[in-house]
Amino acid sequence: MSKPQTAETFWAKVSANKKSGCWEWQGTCNSTGYGIVAWGGNNYTAHRVAAWLSGLVESKGAPKNKRDTDHVLHKCDNRKCCNPEHFFLGSYGDNQKDAYNKKRKVQPKGEAHPNAKLTAIEVKRIRRLYRNGYPQTKLAEQYGVSQRAISLIVRGETYK
Repeated sequence: MSKPQTAETFWAKVSANKKSGCWEWQGTCNSTGYGIVAWGGNNYTAHRVAAWLSGLVESKGAPKNKRDTDHVLHKCDNRKCCNPEHFFLGSYGDNQKDAYNKKRKVQPKGEAHPNAKLTAIEVKRIRRLYRNGYPQTKLAEQYGVSQRAISLIVRGETYK
């Protein structure tokens, strides 16, 4: 049986990167690159435990409610970082916005979007037909989308 986790054993698995200022987790990581630590029979993310040990949050476990504002986010965008100075707190939504703003996440565009109903070839055809005087309402009916969708396509606001 392994020894119980303590603050000392936790911080012993963290190494400072002088160049970035990040304190990087040297232990096991999950499939998304976040450090994982076993504590009291449960697994937690290393950055969350670091925030808990530093008094930034009250629990080692991530909040269950996505609207709670004690999710631990990284300023440095380093998933292994355990430096509390590199953390800020926010909601799940704040974390998603941060990821999109920093280009860590990109919304698929055009036919690559999971909800896309049209192919790139169909969009070219729609634009050509519209330029030749075909009404948006008829195009919408023909392609099984709304008139608004056609309007956004012909104005170049979607399927860019």
